[in-house]
Amino acid sequence: MLMSLAADLFNFPDRPSILDVLRSSTLLNSLHAEEFDDLARTSHLAFAERGDTIWIRGADTDFFGLVGSGFVKMVMSSATGQEMTAELMGPGQVFGLLGTVQGTGCPLSARAVTHVWYLKVPKREFLPIYQKADVLKDALMRRTTNRLQQAYVMMSRMSSGKVSERIAAVLFILADSYGRPGTGGLEVRVPLTRQDIADLAGTTVESTIRVMSRWQKAGLISTEHRMVTLTDEEGLARQMR
Repeated sequence: MLMSLAADLFNFPDRPSILDVLRSSTLLNSLHAEEFDDLARTSHLAFAERGDTIWIRGADTDFFGLVGSGFVKMVMSSATGQEMTAELMGPGQVFGLLGTVQGTGCPLSARAVTHVWYLKVPKREFLPIYQKADVLKDALMRRTTNRLQQAYVMMSRMSSGKVSERIAAVLFILADSYGRPGTGGLEVRVPLTRQDIADLAGTTVESTIRVMSRWQKAGLISTEHRMVTLTDEEGLARQMR
């Protein structure tokens, strides 16, 4: 137990700066410098440990979130009470923004999948800026359409009972947001421990290590310094069939 606690503490992410977190958002980067500075002045960082609930579905919060490090999952419950992951939000991605601009409660629960630093951006300061920012409105509309499509794909892929299918789905979903072509394949440009991937896929770290080791030997992926490269996308996609 002590070794597990020590390892967990060792993996705590460093506290980022408010400005660095804001700059990581391509959505908010369209704001004017003065508006950007206003958000930096009124926002504050918060930390959530792995498994912590940031808010529950239907909650009326006074902020929306912007991930600085780690991952947050947006979840909903089925009629039978089964929890389904609709979205995975990582560094530079906002969550809860649509409910902010629509004035509704949070349509999905937000839960930390890993240890997370995130920025609480206050609605009171953001809404006047949003009302005047046509570029931001257009960007949010395009982003919302894309995220609805991604959420459908996410839920269909993650509904599988097979561990290998879920891990493959997680890697492809992360590659959609953070993938960049590299010399060896599609590089997922975000550091991930095996524990992070296990938590995202809803399985154990032992199973994740076993599956990913098999894929490395088969030439489907490669890993280096906690970065994953999809070296054979077609072969990896077959793991989800």
